[in-house]
Amino acid sequence: MASIPDEADEGWLLLVTATDVLLALGAGIAGAQVYAPDDIGGVALSFVGCALAFSFVNHVFGMWVLRASIGKLVWGLRVVRVPEGGRPGFWRAVARWLVGYVLFALMALIEDGGGVGEACSLRTVRRRDLRRYAGGGYRA
Repeated sequence: MASIPDEADEGWLLLVTATDVLLALGAGIAGAQVYAPDDIGGVALSFVGCALAFSFVNHVFGMWVLRASIGKLVWGLRVVRVPEGGRPGFWRAVARWLVGYVLFALMALIEDGGGVGEACSLRTVRRRDLRRYAGGGYRA
């Protein structure tokens, strides 16, 4: 059995993260505009709630259904299970989303450039590298 491709380079992962963060911020701003309450606390709550809801749908449902968030689709990356390269399951995607937020906060606090890596036995790979493994039963 062939092994799955190596994780995508950090440059690709940085582009994906920046894209997904900007999209979530945009969704938060749009949500705050639509649900514009009168007080600043309500605006902040609308912003955070809409940004988190978008992030959840983007990262969990996107990963579960399409193997990728919008940022990963744009930059040609996919998420696969580490042992065999299969499609991520729903609960594994939820766990990775939660772990991603915890690690993102820790990285910001300690100013470390690391990433989520293979959290929850999922790996982010380049789509073109995944296609090379199509002969081994993997589907890009």
